[in-house]
Formats: sequence, structure tokens, C-alpha cells
Amino acid sequence: MQKLWKEPLFHFLLIGGGLFLLYSFINPGVEQIDNNVIHVDNSDVERLVKAYQLNWNMPPDSASLTKLLEEEVKAEVFYREALRMQLDHNDEIIRRRLKQKYEFLVKDLADSQQASDEDLKRFYEEHPDWYQAPTKLSFTQIYFSPDKRSLPLQDALNTLEEISNLPINGVNVREIGDPFHLQSFFADRDYNDVRQLLGQDFAKAIFDQAAEGWLAPVQSGYGIHLVYLSAIQREHKQPFNTVKERVIVDWKLQQQQLYNERLYENLLKKYEVVYELD
Repeated sequence: MQKLWKEPLFHFLLIGGGLFLLYSFINPGVEQIDNNVIHVDNSDVERLVKAYQLNWNMPPDSASLTKLLEEEVKAEVFYREALRMQLDHNDEIIRRRLKQKYEFLVKDLADSQQASDEDLKRFYEEHPDWYQAPTKLSFTQIYFSPDKRSLPLQDALNTLEEISNLPINGVNVREIGDPFHLQSFFADRDYNDVRQLLGQDFAKAIFDQAAEGWLAPVQSGYGIHLVYLSAIQREHKQPFNTVKERVIVDWKLQQQQLYNERLYENLLKKYEVVYELD
């Protein structure tokens, strides 16, 4: 029993049950649909005014507010009559919307739970793949344009033979290559960064050849490139303190999913499901 009292999920179910009872007490009979009295109070006015300000960036004047209140009453009348006619039954859109609202209520309950550093570190260790920093390359590229050269690949190979024994700071990149719309040097770029800038073929080629120094000529959608890899930062697990905010978000998402599943299991016990199938 003591172990049960220490279980966060048990606390959640107790809190959740209490809130649902409190909600039922505050909202008896869900607005008491059978009662023909429609109450409009200050909270309704405040809600309508805030919604109007959000849409129009100004508060409503008296005429506009009167119109808003009339529309509110009209919507409530139609809503109650629709419920009396049971128009909500077997309506997939309404069922889905009510399901979402119920899940939002559960989400608010799950968000109220606070994880200790011990909980977060355990979660971090249980999901190491979630917090991996990808391999990143720093490189310089020299461009050989197929529009300006008849044999750009051969020119690149000849140039590579001439400079292959030189360090990158001993090569005048701008004089050797052709003008290019992107910069020559790229620092700490991962695969997706390179793919977006220079295309998938280029990215795959330099990440597959990942070794510091000059690489064999690489082709992109723009033409031919000579590439010098100056630094490689291999894939590694990021320190907990670096990704702690992400861990908190991920932990809460998992808690929400867990609470939804456990709450559904408990609620389902109240029902008898009868399948009448051919």
C-alpha cells in the first residue's frame, strides 16, 4: 500500500477523479439541458469580449456587444434543441471533438506533474537515440562550372593532382575555381544542412568519404566540386544538461500518453462492450 501511495500515476488518477467530480458539481447535468433557463453572466461577456479583441484588435462597442450576446443566446438555444433531438448521436465529427476535449483535460492533468532530476536523467538514459548529435563536417569547396568548362571533371582532377599535398590555407580557392552563388567554407554542417544547400548526391558523397583532407571530385546539381574536409565531429550523445529542456518536453509527452492509456483502461472497466456482429 505504501508503494502504491508513492506511485505518481496513482496520484494522477486520484487528482483526475477529483477534478471530474468537481467539474460535475460545478456543471450539474452538463448545463442542465432540461432546464429552459439560459444564464448569461459576466464570465460569458468577458469571453466574448476577449474573442472579439483577438479578431479585431479592439474592444466591441455596445451595439457589437449586444449582437455578440444575441448570437450567444441563439447558439445556446440551437445547441440545447439539437441535444433534445439527439442530433449528436452517431455523429463522427462530434464524437471526435468530444474525445479531443476529454484528452485535453487529461493533458492538463499530466502537465501538472513535475519530474525530478532523477526521473529526467533516468528517462534520458532510457532513450539514448533521442539525444544523439549528428555527425557534422567543416569543409571548403572549389567549384568547377559545366557552363564555363568543356571538361569540368577533368579540370578538377588535374587541379587535385596539383594541390593534393598542400594544406587548405596554402590554396587560393577563389583563383582556382569558378564563381559560385554559395560560400566556399562551411562550418559544422550536418547531413541535412548539406543536402539542402548542395543536394543529396553531394551530401552522400562527402559523408561517405568522411576523412580529413582532400576528397575525390564530388558532383552536385550545379557541377563538379573539389572538397577539403578540415574537421569532423562524429555522432555523439549530447550531455544531459545540454538537452534537459528537450528531455522535460519528451518526458511530459510520454506521461500524457501513459496517463491516457491507464485512464482509458480504468474507465473501460465501467462499461460492458457487446459486439453484435454477423
